Amino acid sequence: MSTKNNVNKNDILAIIQANRQLGEGYDIQSADQIYELIAQSQKPSEMTPEDVVRVLGQLTASERKRLLRPFVKRKHSTVGTIATVMALSIPLMGIAGASANMDGVVAVLAFDVFVIVFSLVR
Repeated sequence: MSTKNNVNKNDILAIIQANRQLGEGYDIQSADQIYELIAQSQKPSEMTPEDVVRVLGQLTASERKRLLRPFVKRKHSTVGTIATVMALSIPLMGIAGASANMDGVVAVLAFDVFVIVFSLVR
């Protein structure tokens, strides 16, 4: 939905007529005034929260859901994340224990704690 202001033809005519009376030396000023008028009309106006609510209220439920989808925080399953980390850690623990002994096991456990804490914080 565009909230741009339109350039008023009467405003342009007023600028041209006023500067015509001043003489030809004011053509650059006329052009600058018309350019400024057009530039002002191209700036998007600020929308208030009430405007956003009004616009969203005019949309259908499916359009509103599609529009707001990027802004909705997704809820991920913490239990699923923990289960996945533990399932992947079992073979890593075996490999790390066989190749690096206790240091490898501690490294895998530290990695598991990091991933679980990160998933809880997120």
